[in-house]
Amino acid sequence: MTSLFSMNPMIAKLALSFMVFSGSLQLAYAEQHGDHGHEAQEQGHSEEHDDHNEAQQGPNGGRLFHEGHLTVELALIEDSAEPEFRAWITDEGQPVSKAKLTVQLTRLGGETKAFEFKQLKTKMGDYLQGNGAVEEPHSFDVTVFLNHEGQTHTWQYENHEGRVEIKTEIANRAGISTQPAGPGEINQTLTVYGKAVADTSKISHIEARFPGIIKRVNVAIGDKVKKGQVLAVIESNESLNRYNVTAPFSGTITARHAAQGEQTEDQALFTLANFDSVWAEFQIFPTQSQRITTGQDVVVSLGERKANTRIEHLIPSTTGSPFMIARALLDNRSGQWTPGLLVEGKVTVKKVSTPLLIDNKAIQTFRDWQVTFIKVGNEYEFRPLELGLRDDENTEVLSGLKAGDEYVVDNSYLIKADLEKSGASHDH
Repeated sequence: MTSLFSMNPMIAKLALSFMVFSGSLQLAYAEQHGDHGHEAQEQGHSEEHDDHNEAQQGPNGGRLFHEGHLTVELALIEDSAEPEFRAWITDEGQPVSKAKLTVQLTRLGGETKAFEFKQLKTKMGDYLQGNGAVEEPHSFDVTVFLNHEGQTHTWQYENHEGRVEIKTEIANRAGISTQPAGPGEINQTLTVYGKAVADTSKISHIEARFPGIIKRVNVAIGDKVKKGQVLAVIESNESLNRYNVTAPFSGTITARHAAQGEQTEDQALFTLANFDSVWAEFQIFPTQSQRITTGQDVVVSLGERKANTRIEHLIPSTTGSPFMIARALLDNRSGQWTPGLLVEGKVTVKKVSTPLLIDNKAIQTFRDWQVTFIKVGNEYEFRPLELGLRDDENTEVLSGLKAGDEYVVDNSYLIKADLEKSGASHDH
């Protein structure tokens, strides 16, 4: 079936218009397309059938190669313990035992691997077995070399699966971006819970310097004021002189106990608070305390809100509860961390260096594997992965990818959807 990305650029541009509904991607052709997409799909089916017709199948289900009286049948067997190549060679219909067979695979990106063959005799019949497992994906260019009676015979064919070509312009328009795989650190974290609290060093209860009558009040609860701004004017009882009550710092008026004409008495006239920074205070229980210390990085979150900070203080609970309090300062100039909010913290308790990791956004489920998609030129192909440690951003790769491989980070699900739509074959 034809890939959406392999069509005419204008058609592909329209095809890349998509909707996300109930969490699923729907790639849709624009209505002005008419039946062009259907015709392209029909043409793709026809091409597939032609390819299958070109490859003759042998009695063992493998691909046949002929030259003169020589015939080689090569099959990729996937129902054994590990996928392997098997071959049968005949000369004028008679089995050939004295011949050297080599199969070389060239994968996307230029990596090659050669398989030598040895004769096996089994109850199910005799065949030549390749020396080693054929790793997924089974997508490669194949070269078959047969040395028989002093002559070398060569055949070639393509066996591509899970591969799609996307022009740079279309990939850019679809938001498909890549980056090279390489080393990095995985953060092992401990999850703790707590709440946002105001910074008490930024709260001031403002009183009159001398007793007197409040002549004027300039602010109300909720007003934002600047440092030095006049909040009220007081007439002293003793001197009858007037003086100003000013803001000691910039912030928000959170309480007011002052009204024009009243005596100041012995009380705070205003409460001023600055919430540009607040503290996240987390409860650290005895089972966690051995892993938590000051200076550790912590990601504070509430839903989609996230902030990176570090633990500044570890103090005993003031209520006699069996936990400690870990305090981390939050930049709150945006106003998103309101005191009293319940928050989650992921404390980095250990950083593990790994020779190879990838962005979590790059990992997709394809067939029965967790995969990523590599990019070589304008071609993209899936790579099954064996994964290790993971944090909120990256995952360690144990096998399936090499350092320097260019892999898709953003919108890799578009490639997955395109492969699934085109019915990426797993036949050999």
